[in-house]
Amino acid sequence: MCNRTDTGLAIGFRDLTLVHPTSGRKILDAVSGVVPKGRLLGILGHSGSGKTTLINILAGQVKQTSGTILWNEVEQDMSRLGASRGVIKFVPQDDIVHPHLTVWENILHSARVQLGGSCTDKDIQGHVQLVISALGLFQVRDSVVGNEQRRGISGGERKRVSIALELVASPPVLILDEPTSGLDAQAALSIIKLLKKLAGKGITVLCVIHQPRVEIFETLDAVLILDTGRQIYSGPTSLAKAHFEDMGYKFDPMSNPADVILDIASGCYESRQFPNMDRSAKSSANTSTDHDKSSAQNQLRQQYKHQTAQWHEQVFLCLYRDIKQQSRQPASFWTEIFAGSLTGLLLGLALYELQGHFYGGLYLAPFTPLSSAVNYTVAPEVALFTCFCITFASAAPSVIIFGEEVLISQRESRSGHSMSAYFVGKSISCFLRYTLSALHFTSFYVLLATPLVRFQILFALNLVFFYCVYGIGSVIAAITQRENGPLVCFMATIIVSVLSGAQPRLAIVKQWHMAWLWYLLPGTWFAEAYINEHISPFSYLYRTKEVAEYLGYTFGRTGFDVGLAILIGTMYRVIGCLLMTVRARTGWW
Repeated sequence: MCNRTDTGLAIGFRDLTLVHPTSGRKILDAVSGVVPKGRLLGILGHSGSGKTTLINILAGQVKQTSGTILWNEVEQDMSRLGASRGVIKFVPQDDIVHPHLTVWENILHSARVQLGGSCTDKDIQGHVQLVISALGLFQVRDSVVGNEQRRGISGGERKRVSIALELVASPPVLILDEPTSGLDAQAALSIIKLLKKLAGKGITVLCVIHQPRVEIFETLDAVLILDTGRQIYSGPTSLAKAHFEDMGYKFDPMSNPADVILDIASGCYESRQFPNMDRSAKSSANTSTDHDKSSAQNQLRQQYKHQTAQWHEQVFLCLYRDIKQQSRQPASFWTEIFAGSLTGLLLGLALYELQGHFYGGLYLAPFTPLSSAVNYTVAPEVALFTCFCITFASAAPSVIIFGEEVLISQRESRSGHSMSAYFVGKSISCFLRYTLSALHFTSFYVLLATPLVRFQILFALNLVFFYCVYGIGSVIAAITQRENGPLVCFMATIIVSVLSGAQPRLAIVKQWHMAWLWYLLPGTWFAEAYINEHISPFSYLYRTKEVAEYLGYTFGRTGFDVGLAILIGTMYRVIGCLLMTVRARTGWW
């Protein structure tokens, strides 16, 4: 079965300290505490008190720290906490959920990836149904989650879905960053009651809460109160008020104890010793040998380990999900097809009067003396304008496709999803989009410009350059913020188009000793193949050797050109995948 019967894990931490690497300021200062199995701990404090930093350390997302973390009184290797995705699940503050999928589809995908290696699909679906029922999501099971543009489920329900994405793995520890943020009072209370219910099932729950209402405060089993990185109180919620009253502070009977305590915390640092700290955890950590620690750590990780779906299965799951998402965004799909059609139409109109005669050279012997003025520039210009048109049609969509899910990919990576499988699935799902766009572009171009080139060849060449632009888009999406991605990608692909060897001619670039830069870009190989295919139909009449020397290209190797362009486009994707993986794991940008 997919649901564990051994959930729950006692979490202890002692003297956790984190110092800012440049300013030297202590972000956390010797914070200690213990959360028994099946308890709900609320971490309270004003903004900047270190709440989020603490849970990030406990979740293994911050490594440059000192102190000790214990699981079931076993000291843990701080450098390995980030790899313990099956033990601790982290729910971020923002509800990072696929908006175009239903509640069921979102949770089922997460479960299939995280449990696919240890459970059958039938068991997984049954487990997901139990989770949905437990979280009170049955009524919206088949509703689309939605976002700002498309109305969907409520904010509280969206938060429950966000929790469910991690809960399906039956983790012993669940950590949440401000789960009540952005919710109304009733929805916030319902979320905390839900977490209390989960703790009652044996799951250890830690959550950051900014300013809880009295009902929320009283629901918590224990609280840890921080101020500017220092621990003010750690212990049962029921004793918190008495603790501060013993220190001489007064509480208005009608006031919210949490508000009063947080106000006190802003200027109170007297009491730093907390007798509720688990002494056995200290003793265990101090007396065990390194070998015993390592053995106990590995035993714990194996006990709570779930096997994720195999890599190829994750590729298929991501592909299936992406196709479903795109099918629910028809406006985006048809806009991209329209862009390809429009640019092909405009390019064809611009070349209409040439009637496919894009080259005029010297006649073959013995008719060379009868040659009129040569025209070596039209074919290169056609190649250059084609690059521009494809760029206009696909640059923005390519970066949007990859960039709109950066936050989702970061969350899924931290939950144990394979970033490479996600990226491959996403890349495959885009193939139909730019293939149809290339088909419409080529059709209008051929219809109006009437080039003397077979349609299949032109379509293949255009498709290859669409492929390369989408590869560039994946790189740009990985290194820029979402709002800047389309413009940056457009500029990058314009540069690739200009550096194609058409204008300035590749022959001149070779004189500058910079041809190596042009050869690193796909535009050069696309232009060489494109010009060759537009000129070769005239080889029965004109001498083509001279135009090749004039332009600096090597004709007669279209297959080689296409192969290199595909290789470069693939390398862009490899780079994009690596950058997205690094971004997901480090959280930069």
